[in-house]
Amino acid sequence: MSRLAFLLLVYTKIDLVVRAMAAFMISSIWSQFKFNLLLQIFDGVFTYHVLSLGVPEANPFVRNAIFSWGEVWGLLYWKLLACALLGLIFALRHLKQSLTLNALTVTSTVYSCLFVISLYHFLWVLHV
Repeated sequence: MSRLAFLLLVYTKIDLVVRAMAAFMISSIWSQFKFNLLLQIFDGVFTYHVLSLGVPEANPFVRNAIFSWGEVWGLLYWKLLACALLGLIFALRHLKQSLTLNALTVTSTVYSCLFVISLYHFLWVLHV
């Protein structure tokens, strides 16, 4: 394979990957909704993993639910409630589209920041 053909092949593959990523990152209400649900799933799995290592839950509402119903059911309750509220925000997209997009953007930003901070703290605690 000539060098030019190889570079063309690599460029084509990179172009396909970039287009696929751009399609996912388009700022639409549907993609924001999916991203928020994905963040809820990651947060639930990460929180369960941290709880199974013996680290207590910082949120008092979730902590009380976990104390009352156990780790799985207490965490599942709050994650399902969060997903239901995200679904409610998404359902209002026909009435106020810009407000819905802004609300989903804010929630994804807050959850992303909190997830990164908690991941950093978790890794720092394990390292020390």
